Amino acid sequence: GNGSATFRQFQMPRLAPHAEVIAFDRRAAGQSETPPSAYAFGVFIDDIVALLDHLGHERAVLMATSAGGPQILQCALSHPDRVGALVLGSTATQTVRVPPELASLITFLGTDGLGQLQEMFGQETSGHAASPFANFSGVLQTYLAYHLHGDPIAERLGEIRVPALILHGTADDEVPFAEGERLLNGLPHASMVPFEGGGHRIMASDPDAYAQAVLAFLCTLAV
Repeated sequence: GNGSATFRQFQMPRLAPHAEVIAFDRRAAGQSETPPSAYAFGVFIDDIVALLDHLGHERAVLMATSAGGPQILQCALSHPDRVGALVLGSTATQTVRVPPELASLITFLGTDGLGQLQEMFGQETSGHAASPFANFSGVLQTYLAYHLHGDPIAERLGEIRVPALILHGTADDEVPFAEGERLLNGLPHASMVPFEGGGHRIMASDPDAYAQAVLAFLCTLAV
């Protein structure tokens, strides 16, 4: 994916004057490198905590959209002392829906198999561009991490005690609005701002209203 590029373009200019804002690209997305071998879902959470440690922040409000949602939800479960609140945009407890055929292939290959495929097809050759697989391997690695992780978050939403804001378009055709409602009903301290007729990319399509909702939520916190 494009990582935090959309956030940096449409939200950072609106939020940064009011709060310290940190944007980063998860591994295999945006400007972050694709690791040389496959990885488990837990490394996404390790990366978040490592970044907070590196920047000297004990606690933060975590904000994510789409496939980033499960990562910050899991972070709130695994490291509740590091999370002050959650902002969940166009997301669900499990957003990467792996097609059955690909799921079977991923399960068959496992982490070792993906590494072998990358070694075979993902190398650069002198005077030639990198193989297309070199980019696609990042997608496969993300699929593998999510597929093997399953969806244990759904059963544990009630354990997340921090305030949560849910932002979701009612016409989202990638992560249905019902998934946002599921988060609203499962998280003990959640509120929702629905975007009537909004699709999956409401952060970009309605940036002012999106930022206003986030800022209003932040004003209610004592983090």
